[in-house]
Amino acid sequence: MRKRAPIFFMALIVLVSFGAGCGATDRDATVEPSPTAPSPIPHPSPSAPEWLTAGATNRVEEITDAPNAFIGKTVTVVAEVDNVYGPRAFTLNSEGPPPTKGARKDLLTLVPKVGGFPEVGAQWKEGKARVTGVVQRMVVKDVEREIGWELPANLKSRFIGKPVLIARSVGQVLR
Repeated sequence: MRKRAPIFFMALIVLVSFGAGCGATDRDATVEPSPTAPSPIPHPSPSAPEWLTAGATNRVEEITDAPNAFIGKTVTVVAEVDNVYGPRAFTLNSEGPPPTKGARKDLLTLVPKVGGFPEVGAQWKEGKARVTGVVQRMVVKDVEREIGWELPANLKSRFIGKPVLIARSVGQVLR
């Protein structure tokens, strides 16, 4: 009981100190932020590329051409859905013509099992999607642990070692 008294006494001193910190005139002089203050987030100009005005921060090509620069980073991509492999797996198309050597590089996008994500279906194919997520290299055990479900064998073999986008938010972009 004797140890509690000094603690309560110190708490009382702290409360009184905070209450005495500013007088009524100081409280009245504070200024509320203006509701018309400019947004701290820069908005793209009307002449910006379509992918930037749609809310993207990166393009599929940037990620697939230089994956090491994006591993572990959060990105937002707006791109066409190329293939749908199930309700939680699809690829995003790179824009423009395919590179001269090889086929177009698509970005495998995986949706975690836990969370309120929409199910991706055939209606998403050839439409645009906006995905925010973390880029990882396809190391099967690490990716499966992150998404909470087992990848089909065809995705494991096709995308091994390539960048994948683990979604944190997914949505269709309406035209």
